[in-house]
Amino acid sequence: MSRRACKNLKRVVQLAVSSCLILVVFLNLDLGQAASLAFRPERAPIMGAALIAFNASKILAALRLNIYQRHAGMRLGEGENLRLYYAGMFLNIFLPGGIGGDAYKVLILHRGFSLPLRTGVAITLADRSGGMLTLLLILCMLTPLLPLAWEAATVVLFTVASVAAVSAVFVLAHRWLFRLDARRLAGVCALGVAVQVLQLACMAMLLSYLGAPAGSATAYLAIFLVSSLAAVLPFSVGGLGVREATFLMGVQMFHLDPTYGVLASSCFFLLTLLSSMVGALFLGRFSLRPATTG
Repeated sequence: MSRRACKNLKRVVQLAVSSCLILVVFLNLDLGQAASLAFRPERAPIMGAALIAFNASKILAALRLNIYQRHAGMRLGEGENLRLYYAGMFLNIFLPGGIGGDAYKVLILHRGFSLPLRTGVAITLADRSGGMLTLLLILCMLTPLLPLAWEAATVVLFTVASVAAVSAVFVLAHRWLFRLDARRLAGVCALGVAVQVLQLACMAMLLSYLGAPAGSATAYLAIFLVSSLAAVLPFSVGGLGVREATFLMGVQMFHLDPTYGVLASSCFFLLTLLSSMVGALFLGRFSLRPATTG
């Protein structure tokens, strides 16, 4: 099978997985209730604030990525880096079966700025793994606030042990594998936490827009973090369907109404989709042709 055929097959599989998961999820919802919750024009400002929070998280994520790039000797201006980041977001959503956003950024930096491919891949892995570890750290810290049927001592022990373990992996990986100095490590950590806090704020606003019970917000946010980890798996289009399916399973654990979580997750995907479209404006600014010398 040719490389193009493999890419097309991957695209078809991703679309099929997303479609099947969305179908299963919405068959388990009260569609009448979902429609009434989703259409709330009087709460449009809340949705606008959620969009701002989401894009603020992406701007900080781009700044975090540039710390890794500068550590590798790549001197890319913050504005140029942000435009390239949004171009990558666009490709990740709209062309998952072709050149993915991460591969596109690596190729641009390699051909236009002479960044070695191996270094570009290492930067991408460092950024992705650092983001996931930060997300996991915040999820562990939310554990004491969740309505779990555990004894208090077990909750405390699990929280302390898990936070310590994730923190140790984060620090050791960045100091010994990626050779980040203390200043850059602190910057990566601070920006990573800020990114996740803004994304949680975005999800909290979406839940508020839908009118979800305030007392259940922490549980919904914890499920959202788990769904974000699941959405990284390359089985769907931009995580569509995977997030919603994770919410559908997660709410059963906490005996919550699945409609709020699933709709908030779908709204989050729509905000991602809308924000990623901005990246199309920057694709023409970056060429995949090798840089000329003369």
